[in-house]
Amino acid sequence: MSATTYARTCVEQLNSVLSDESRGPAPHPCLAYAASSQIFVTVTKLALSSHDDGMVRCSAIFFNTLIDSEVDGVVDNRLFARALVDLVRRADKHTEEVEGRLVELLFGVANNIRLQPAILPAWFAPRSDDQDKDRQTITGMEFAGATRMNDFPLFYLLVEYVHHGGRAGDFARTGLLYLIETASRSKILERWLIESDLATLMATGLGALYSQLGSLSFDPIAEEALPHIVALSDHAKYETALPPRLGVSMDSFMSYLLFWQDTVDHCKSAEVNATLLDHFQILFLEQLLYPSLLESSDVEGGSTAAVLTYLYRILESIDQHDLVHRILHFLLASPSDTPPRSPNMSNSRRKSLDVLAAFSEEAARPSPSLFNLKDLALLGLQSTNRQTVLATLRLLTVVLQRHHSFARSLVQTVPGQPGQPRTVGALNAELEQLLGLATTIVDDPTLNESFENYLKDASWVLEARLGLLPAEEHLSEQYPLQLREDDAIVRGLLHLLGTFFTNSVIVNLALTEVFTSIATSHLISLDGWILVDPSKYEYSAANPATSDQHTAALDLFEQIQLAYRAPTWSSTDTPSLTRVLQSLVEQVRQWREDVSDFDILIAARRDLLHQEEDPRRPSIRSRHASRPPTRSPSAKPPARKGPLDSEYGSPRGRSTRPFDVQSATSTLQRNAVGLSMRDPSVFSTKSRESSVARASAADALRKRLAEPFPGNPCGEGAAPKKAQNPAEDIQVKSPGDVLAGPSESATLGHVLTNVVILYEFLLELSAIAQARGTLYEEAGYPGVEAVQQADSS
Repeated sequence: MSATTYARTCVEQLNSVLSDESRGPAPHPCLAYAASSQIFVTVTKLALSSHDDGMVRCSAIFFNTLIDSEVDGVVDNRLFARALVDLVRRADKHTEEVEGRLVELLFGVANNIRLQPAILPAWFAPRSDDQDKDRQTITGMEFAGATRMNDFPLFYLLVEYVHHGGRAGDFARTGLLYLIETASRSKILERWLIESDLATLMATGLGALYSQLGSLSFDPIAEEALPHIVALSDHAKYETALPPRLGVSMDSFMSYLLFWQDTVDHCKSAEVNATLLDHFQILFLEQLLYPSLLESSDVEGGSTAAVLTYLYRILESIDQHDLVHRILHFLLASPSDTPPRSPNMSNSRRKSLDVLAAFSEEAARPSPSLFNLKDLALLGLQSTNRQTVLATLRLLTVVLQRHHSFARSLVQTVPGQPGQPRTVGALNAELEQLLGLATTIVDDPTLNESFENYLKDASWVLEARLGLLPAEEHLSEQYPLQLREDDAIVRGLLHLLGTFFTNSVIVNLALTEVFTSIATSHLISLDGWILVDPSKYEYSAANPATSDQHTAALDLFEQIQLAYRAPTWSSTDTPSLTRVLQSLVEQVRQWREDVSDFDILIAARRDLLHQEEDPRRPSIRSRHASRPPTRSPSAKPPARKGPLDSEYGSPRGRSTRPFDVQSATSTLQRNAVGLSMRDPSVFSTKSRESSVARASAADALRKRLAEPFPGNPCGEGAAPKKAQNPAEDIQVKSPGDVLAGPSESATLGHVLTNVVILYEFLLELSAIAQARGTLYEEAGYPGVEAVQQADSS
């Protein structure tokens, strides 16, 4: 037997004895003897000299048993600390299993320090101020967050493994969190963390992982695995229809970013937290993330889409207030992104800020005050690269939904003016207009059911946002703000909406989600861009009961009657978004006149998009808010109810089913061609001709749906040239003078899919407007004075 094998056998026997004793009642003489006799020093020497994984594994088990035993004279023993640090630092780690066991020892010690801060001196021995001054005199080095490994080797060993994956990385990150949390109970450790290179290592480590992120790549997806709504469009095989593959590098970066979030959350020391955030801003945001956004290129194969996607993932993943505040306030060039220095700031913290300020000035990087995230988003909306447009829309959505208190920094707003309240009748008139646009597109017998489902979703979203406060607390009394129609981002979104029928389906789903994200923010009013400003309402002649001699006699019932009066308004006062939607609906109406079976084609396409999910395939959701609601085939057309008569409930689940060619063909044959589908087993010989006719008709329909429709070559307002086939005469153009620009061609099938999306979007907007009127009290029953004021105006 070799010496290594014999030594390993002895340690294994020792582990067996100690393990058995630790499970029994006290006293534990063997564990006490192992601690007092300092066997751990011998075990460390054997493990380091053997260069054997088995021996290292046994040694790790031995140390772990001693740590868990809580025997006096072990974890608080400086000799034990030195032996353990030497073992972890110098042992050969050939496998992940051995590495994980060794880092687990560090985690165990960190956990003990968190629970018993009194044992910290055994592991942490900082130099005194005199030693620091002597060191600076000899080396000429000043405070710069210099590495102090000999002060706290346990800390630096944990930092070394925080980037790792698997058990080793998990133990290292959690152990480091425990040490940082302990700083709130140890002034010496708190000062050391501020003056050490903790924040520098963490920020540069995050930057290093971010620098490893490459360009976006896409894995091919089989046609049957595509979302149904994508498979029925022109861009099913384009990159805009596929989720990007971000790879292992992105996983590592996101894991470390979440570690940053946990660190800021667990750190109870305000000064350590502020030091970490300062380094995060200077070394990561200012020196790396912002330059990558600024220097990105939107040419083919460029990086703009990639960096926007990375920023979208960052903002989607984190919710720690301080981190989000630093990121968005800096990238949006907020004037309050740097908090003033506290007069009670410690010398260590003040030195740290001075060094960072000097470093920032030396780097001389461009400032977001000249080109910020809003400017980049505007360029992204105007890009000809579909992937860039899609990434921009997703970035806008995540800011508006998860961090919507920063919405006013993306889209310009003006303080809301206290004016005439909106009555129930006025809201009903607005909803009637929006729902009228929807019913112009699709005559759906299950309209009430679909609307109820959207109403439930809207109420959940609105209730969730009520508890979120604006970022600028001093403006809270001026909310809700009004959207500025001349804002560049708003105009860019409206321009993109104007090309709705030729846009990629995925782009349209993302675009409508941006609009609904703005509409569901309690910080932004709907007036002026979805609903008419109440001051623009016009009412018919006042009810005789409102004359002076009868005003005092008005009872409650008459006031309610007045509140239900429906106003009118001038076409010049039509809100900006509604005006574009009216233009799109008018385009659909024109197509209905040009194509005799257009209604049948829309019904067939909507039926395909609403089919139940195939249980044999996984569900692939295309979006969160504007997916079509589930239809009930047996639902009967209920009587139309007033917009405020609905009840709220739990939202329904929405999903799309993968594309099924056979099912699509059958549905198109049944709905569009009008031929009855019977079981093939009952077909007679005489019915073969009709079967061939059905197959021929279905094939002709597929070819028709795939025919390209050119954009309007004659310009806006020119009469299109008639063609033999009415479908070929469909001109996909930009409706409205706000939406100038060249139009692209699309197939009939693609246009039909986008028409259905437009219909669902109109229902969703209507539901949001109604839910806001009830939940935010934006519509109600004003008193007589308010009604009389409306009449006089």
